[in-house]
Amino acid sequence: MTTKVLSSVTASSKLWSWMNVHMYATVFFLTVITDFWANWYSYAIVHDWIVIQAFLGLALPFLNLPSILFFIDQKDIKIRLKLCAVSAVAMLIGSTAMLLMIRAGIGVGKDMIP
Repeated sequence: MTTKVLSSVTASSKLWSWMNVHMYATVFFLTVITDFWANWYSYAIVHDWIVIQAFLGLALPFLNLPSILFFIDQKDIKIRLKLCAVSAVAMLIGSTAMLLMIRAGIGVGKDMIP
């Protein structure tokens, strides 16, 4: 009699496997989002938008986690420099997108702090 072992493959393990294979794309995409949201967080502080601050403060660390883990796991300095370069370009895009959005009047709120 043989016993069949079922391997459970969850959606999260598939996602993490994909992110490991596409490390640079993952870091780029998540850094654009986190940089944009970090700038939005600063904007929300000025306008005293407490609910947005709470949500962003909760979400940002989780979005940064894969990038941090990739950086720590890589021991080769060249790969770490590539990760930094990818992050720098992503931050350029995230910050610029936030500023252009505000300049265009999208998401502009009323200043609550006199």
